[in-house]
Amino acid sequence: MRWVPTSELEEGDRLGRPLYTTDGRLILSSGQVLTRRMISGLIRMNVEGAYIDNRRPNEVSTSPVNQLEVLRAAAFDAVRGFFNSVAAESERLEPRPIMRLANDIVRHVLTEADGGFQMKEHRAEAAYLYAHSVNVCLLAVMTGMKLGYSDLQLKTLAIGALLHDIGRVSRHAVNPEYDHPRVGFDLMRRYPELPLLSAHVVLQHHEKVNGTGYPLGVQGEQFRQAAQIVAVANDYDHFVNEIGENRLPHEGIEYIMSKVDTHYHISVVRAFVQSVSLSQASVGTFFGDDGSREKEPIPC
Repeated sequence: MRWVPTSELEEGDRLGRPLYTTDGRLILSSGQVLTRRMISGLIRMNVEGAYIDNRRPNEVSTSPVNQLEVLRAAAFDAVRGFFNSVAAESERLEPRPIMRLANDIVRHVLTEADGGFQMKEHRAEAAYLYAHSVNVCLLAVMTGMKLGYSDLQLKTLAIGALLHDIGRVSRHAVNPEYDHPRVGFDLMRRYPELPLLSAHVVLQHHEKVNGTGYPLGVQGEQFRQAAQIVAVANDYDHFVNEIGENRLPHEGIEYIMSKVDTHYHISVVRAFVQSVSLSQASVGTFFGDDGSREKEPIPC
C-alpha cells in the first residue's frame, strides 16, 4: 500500500483506505477501483491524495474494514451532532444516540477485536475533534477489554471516551484547554441517564498519577483507572494524529511508555500497548470541503 497524490492517481487504481469528508460522510470505500471521473471529482474537492493498494481483491480481505467504516461514519455523525448541540446551547440535549453508539462500539470491539482499527489518520482541522473522540473511544474500549472490564464497564468507559472533550465546545469554557474537563463534567451531571463514572472520566482525563495534572491535581489511586485509560488513549491519539506532524503508531507507543509512573500506572499502559496491534494498523483519510524509575519492559 502506498500514498499517491491525487494528481498522480490513475484509472484502475484501487483504494486501500476509505476517504471521508469532514462531516463523516464516506466519499469512496476501501477497495473502490477509481475511474477518471472519480479522480476528477477528488481533484475538485481538493483531496490531497489517497492510499492505493493494487493487489488483486482475492489477496485482500476488506470485510472487517467495511464493517468498521459503517460504524465510524455513524460514530462521527453522532459525536458531531451532540457536540454541535452543546455549541448551540440547546435547551435539552439528547444523550441516547451517544449511549447507543457506545453499545455499538463495545459490541464491535468484542466481536471484531482485530478488525482493521484505524490508529493513524490524515485529518482536516474541521474534522479533528470528532475523529479524535471516536478514535479515543475505540482505543479505550480495547484497553478496557484487555483489563477484563465487563460489558457494562466497557459501555460506561465508551461514553466517557466519546464525550471526554465535550467541554471544549461549550461557551462556559472560558479557557477551553484548561476548563473543558470540569465544564464537560458539569454538563454530563445534568443528565442522570449518563453514568456518573463516565462523567468522572471526562473530569479526570488530564490528571496524572504524580498529582501534576488538572483540573484537580489528584494523584495515585484517586486517579480513576477508567479515566487513566481514556487519558492514555487521548494522549496517544493526539501524538500520532497531530495535524502537521508525521508520526507513526510505534512512535506513539514509545511516547506513552515514557510516561509510566509519572502520568499513568504501568498496568494501564501495559494493557494499552498489548491491545494495540501495530501490524494491523490501518489508515483512513478525512478531508475538508476545501481540502522516574527505569521503566519496566512492557510485553506486546
